[in-house]
Amino acid sequence: MQVRSLLLKSLRYYWRTNLAVVLGVIAATAVIGGALVVGDSVRESLRQMSLDRLGEIDHAITGVRFFREHLADDVESDDVRVAPAIIMQGSVVHELPADASNDTPETETKTLRAGQVQVVGTDQRLWEMLETNDIAAPEEGEVVLNERVANQISASLGDQLSVIVEIPASIPRDSLLGDREETVTELVLTVSAIAPEESGLGRFGLNPSQQIPLNLFINLQDLQSQTGLAEVRRSRRNPIAKPARINAMFFSMKENSRESILPGVAEQLTSDIAKHVSLSDLALRIVENQEHGYLSLESEQMILENSLSEQAIEAANQIDAAVSPVLVYLLNEIWNPENPDQYSMYSIIAGIDPVLPKPFGPFEFQGESTQLKPGEVYLNDWIAKDLEVGFGDSIQVKYHVVGDRGELPEDEASFKVAGIVKLQGVADDTGFTPNVPGVTDAKTYGQWRQPFPLKEDMITDRDDLYWDNTETDREDDYRTTPKIFTSLETAQSIWNSRYGNLTSVRFAPKNGQPLAEVQEEFEAKFLSSLKPTSTGLIVQPIKAVGLQASAGTTDFTGLFLGFSFFLILAAIILVGLLFRLGIETRLSEFGLLLALGLTPKQVRRLFLSEGTILVLIGGVLGSVAAVCYAGVMVYGLKTWWYGAIGTQFLFLSIQPGSLITGLLITVVVAIGVVFRVLWQTRKQSTRSLLNGESAGTALASAAQNRLSKWVAISSFTVSMLLLVSMLTGLIPDIEAFGGFSWKIVLFFVVGIGMLVSGLAAISAVLGSNDAVKIQGAVSVARAKLGLRNAARNRQRSVMTASLIASATFIIVAVGAGQQNPAGLEPVAQSGNGGFTLVAETNIPVLNDLNTEEGRSKLGFDVLNEKQNAILDQATVMPFRVKPGENASCLNLYQTQLPTVLGIPDDVLQEFIEKNRFRFADTPGEHPWELLNEPLESGNIPVLGDMNTLMYSLHKAIGETIIVPEEETAEETLEVVGMFANSVFQGVLVMSESNFKKVFPQQTGFQYFLIETPVTAADEVSAILESNLGDYGFDAELVSDRLSNFLAVQNTYLSTFQTLGGLGLLLGTIGLATVMLRNVLERRGELALMRAIGFRQLQVGQLVVYENAFLLLCGLVLGSVSALLAMAPHLIGSVADVPWKSLLLLLVAVFLVGMVSVVIAVRAAVKTPILSTLRGE
Repeated sequence: MQVRSLLLKSLRYYWRTNLAVVLGVIAATAVIGGALVVGDSVRESLRQMSLDRLGEIDHAITGVRFFREHLADDVESDDVRVAPAIIMQGSVVHELPADASNDTPETETKTLRAGQVQVVGTDQRLWEMLETNDIAAPEEGEVVLNERVANQISASLGDQLSVIVEIPASIPRDSLLGDREETVTELVLTVSAIAPEESGLGRFGLNPSQQIPLNLFINLQDLQSQTGLAEVRRSRRNPIAKPARINAMFFSMKENSRESILPGVAEQLTSDIAKHVSLSDLALRIVENQEHGYLSLESEQMILENSLSEQAIEAANQIDAAVSPVLVYLLNEIWNPENPDQYSMYSIIAGIDPVLPKPFGPFEFQGESTQLKPGEVYLNDWIAKDLEVGFGDSIQVKYHVVGDRGELPEDEASFKVAGIVKLQGVADDTGFTPNVPGVTDAKTYGQWRQPFPLKEDMITDRDDLYWDNTETDREDDYRTTPKIFTSLETAQSIWNSRYGNLTSVRFAPKNGQPLAEVQEEFEAKFLSSLKPTSTGLIVQPIKAVGLQASAGTTDFTGLFLGFSFFLILAAIILVGLLFRLGIETRLSEFGLLLALGLTPKQVRRLFLSEGTILVLIGGVLGSVAAVCYAGVMVYGLKTWWYGAIGTQFLFLSIQPGSLITGLLITVVVAIGVVFRVLWQTRKQSTRSLLNGESAGTALASAAQNRLSKWVAISSFTVSMLLLVSMLTGLIPDIEAFGGFSWKIVLFFVVGIGMLVSGLAAISAVLGSNDAVKIQGAVSVARAKLGLRNAARNRQRSVMTASLIASATFIIVAVGAGQQNPAGLEPVAQSGNGGFTLVAETNIPVLNDLNTEEGRSKLGFDVLNEKQNAILDQATVMPFRVKPGENASCLNLYQTQLPTVLGIPDDVLQEFIEKNRFRFADTPGEHPWELLNEPLESGNIPVLGDMNTLMYSLHKAIGETIIVPEEETAEETLEVVGMFANSVFQGVLVMSESNFKKVFPQQTGFQYFLIETPVTAADEVSAILESNLGDYGFDAELVSDRLSNFLAVQNTYLSTFQTLGGLGLLLGTIGLATVMLRNVLERRGELALMRAIGFRQLQVGQLVVYENAFLLLCGLVLGSVSALLAMAPHLIGSVADVPWKSLLLLLVAVFLVGMVSVVIAVRAAVKTPILSTLRGE
């Protein structure tokens, strides 16, 4: 007979056993290949979501700086389309009838509000780049919502909504002259369309995220006109013209190729834009002063940014112009300390270099003077006369200091008079002070747009006369002409700002060159030498970044391989057990082939070929099953395990390479298992094989029994000592590592110790001849005999119990680890830090919510006595915010730079004193102090949540995060500590001083932690949300936010419990194979028992007692040890254990195990007596 024919006939004859092996291989291949397909599906789904949300947009400019809309036309070319836009954060309000029934006598309304909405000002150019589903672009007075916004505010087509956005401030709101009153504007618009979630328009967003954003789209010109960004033509009323402005540009490359989205293209676009940048794009202007013969570079925000002023001075020097940097400040009061009644209100002090040549100097002095030293000033003769002071006298000044909460406390300074300057020539110049609309152009103090309350009753007639000098022959007034001059160094040491340290840079030709030529030459030199960091006009390759981020923070291939570990292991073990069982039932055939003259190698090769064929058939069929398994898993991610991904837009993506990889892995492992089974037959003789005798297992030696007893006793003793030490407080409850306390760690060690002790005790019992004496009632003795039978092959019995116990331990421990922080009271050293509410706003809040004055400025005067009493119970901790990517575990995309919070000094000190929040692997008793400690590397210290750092950013303590060049030069952040499961997940925290340095343009506070009694949380939230509605104030319970973060972790644990449970069930089915093997090895013993009088039922009971004992030991020991290991968590207030599903799983495992026992019983009672005894 040919080998091929023999193979085919063997495969056909032993089809039942072979089918079982094939099914095992199918299971293994399906799980491994399916996990790979799930990973591909998640990555491809994220990639497609990135493409859908961006449409044809390849690159973009976004930021805090507003620039000319016409810049989009300047840079458009045959190769690239450019679309201007405005992107802002806002809120939308919809008022609708509270009760539409006819029984309601009065018309009542209820207000629905959505905050954190992305407001996009668009025209047709951007609309053509997006996937709009044939929705028309919004016209004037219209708004297009995405479905999520519409659902949140119950809006439908034709409804009228109020959209509230911040009015961009020319002068920063938290600077001295910033506008703190008119901060928002309301646009009343009609809903013209609602974009479905599956459309690109509905998903549009710049930061990679699988979650649907809150989007609304407004006509660009409509938004510009309502926010003061529309074009302003020069007129008598508006002497300074302004172009229409935007803060975003989108680029679509006409050549749609992979290369067109690469970062190199973005860099080229940035260079192209730099060639078209004008002063207006940087909110700069050059003011010509013909009277004094110079030009002045000024900023609309009053203060020049340092990078711009430095470049301006360098450019002026390069064209060989005289340069005079200036810093002016508004003084509230100047007085003579010798005679306080001699004072002057609201005057300008200028910091300059007083020894410069013409046209900036020299001053003409009245009498004696000396060169300025630190702490010295020159007075003009007007103010010197008013104060009745002269050379060598002292003066006192008062001025406002801008506080951290927008407050303006007064400070004082004392100066020595180093000379009296004549109010003529270079000293008589209003050009020292940049134009501030509403202030410098006001004719009287009474007409000021008051940035702070003026003390109008203290303004003297001489003050009025100086400002509005109508009694002299002058064509203009002195107004903003400085009354005091000091050195630039002195002024900068007192009135320096994070926005800059100069208010203007004056420059003039040295050789009589016309001012117009100097201006043209300066502009060209200045603009050509600017770095992208200075302009903020840096093109970002957002499509390439999104596609790169779609690789994901979580490797779902590895994740599902881990979740399915028990399933894969059980399938592989099952393949080995089934093949071994098949071999052992065919040992006589094996021996016969040897007796006929085949060599052992030839016989093993024959059986290996048979096994390989079975493995290949199972692998190919398993690859098909892998697609089905992956489909079920993807469906589960969209439904049962939705909390892990937060999106419905997953689809199955089948990559042949993944299926082939899964097939190869399974085939190699399975063939290895088959080879090992065959290799174990090499030591058996031909005679034993002909008799069908399998390789026996040696009985346990006395030394092995003693070792088992020693392990059992020592593990139990150590576990008990640790348990007593923890319960009595001998072991302190401090952090061990990773945010886990020694109590948690050691309880887990105790659980493992008890598991080891229990398994060693089972081994010792089975290895002892005296442990189980067969005596007592018949049924009891029969059960003991079954137990003694388990000892016949102790190694196999202990291994069976160990596998079941270990798998049960892990599954129960993981299931018991689920958390629900809703039950956790606010505690300082916890993930909530002792806070009850967390809130965010669209628009920065400048005032202190903890003071009556601060709340009054925010419009809280309308509160009644009860509401004020409720607010007085609350303490609001504000944080500055630099928006970034969502780096929490709720975002599947890779993130580079998350949102950064700046913690004010007073809040930081309070956190240090109360030791707020729990840290992980962070050195020092007060980790918050690390934010103020300078690092040797010069990097900026930050704190972050452990989950954010480890799983989203993949950073550890000591590693760095780069802040790219945008507002400032590139900065490097260094992680110095980690929070443990905190409300700060998804953000980084740095000190306020460092925040102002890295992000100088970010004003006010947009993130708040609120400490209030739990019982008052709802009322505090309602009061703050209703009174700060224009700011988009949105509060939620800290416990709810933590629950959202933990939903991902809990979902992963649930997934592992489900798939691990399936693996345990499959492993329990494999128990039937072990039992059948035991019956096969003992068929002579069972036949003898039948021959001497044991009935079939009694023989079956022996098999049941033997195997049920091992099954129950594994389940009970694993469960009890796991619950002991998780005891600290279980007795805590955050435990959320799915007891029902765990119990059902264990019951299912037991029932499946008992079914396996029944299979073994049937085989045992069917053992033929005569033929078996003859074989023996």
